[in-house]
Amino acid sequence: MDSKWMEGQFGRSLLNVEIKKLAESLPDLHGHYLLQYSGFNMPIVQSTTLRHHFFACNDSQGQVLMDYQHLPFRDNSLDCVVTHHVLDYDQNPHQCLREAARVVVPNGYLVVVGFNPLSALGISRMLPRSLIPKGARHLTPRRVVDWLTLLGFRIEQRESAQFLPPFALKYAPALSAKLDSWLSYLTSPFGGVYILIARKLVAGRTPIRPQWRVLAGRRMPVPVSSARGIRRSP
Repeated sequence: MDSKWMEGQFGRSLLNVEIKKLAESLPDLHGHYLLQYSGFNMPIVQSTTLRHHFFACNDSQGQVLMDYQHLPFRDNSLDCVVTHHVLDYDQNPHQCLREAARVVVPNGYLVVVGFNPLSALGISRMLPRSLIPKGARHLTPRRVVDWLTLLGFRIEQRESAQFLPPFALKYAPALSAKLDSWLSYLTSPFGGVYILIARKLVAGRTPIRPQWRVLAGRRMPVPVSSARGIRRSP
């Protein structure tokens, strides 16, 4: 991973496209905790309705220092996790996704942003002077969707951006943005960047809670069976 790539002209322009697209796509979130981390150590979520928002890195640049393959959080503890190009550059992308899925609460969201190899931007990595940093795995969105499904998630939304070749973003940003809006509306799957918004499924099971009443002479409530009409044998 080359964290300085996003500081260049093309990297910064592409990051702005991703930030805008995600802000338009991310649903209203309810809960307490949002965690985001990036293969380029750059935040993509600028604002959120959740009370606590953490930006993590695998170096000293973020609020939280962590290993993306072993997240330091309990199971089912975060309302939303956003992974930005992490699967593209980590040595074990499936383990990274499994860890992200593990810490999301039931009905919480997992957001995956990555490079699409089936696009003009993805094909450009084969050129001698590719604008994309070397070493990316470039997983197809379909493959990531399959992984998410196996991990118990449902895809709520799929978005694409940056359909034109990389030089268009540099020399014709207005045209690139207009075409992005049009092709995204037509749900074209060939954008250079994909955004997958998935929701964690839960089993339809309602826990049975005991009915409480205060017994005379006691302050602490104790559970009392609510069953009626049952006779005990002498």
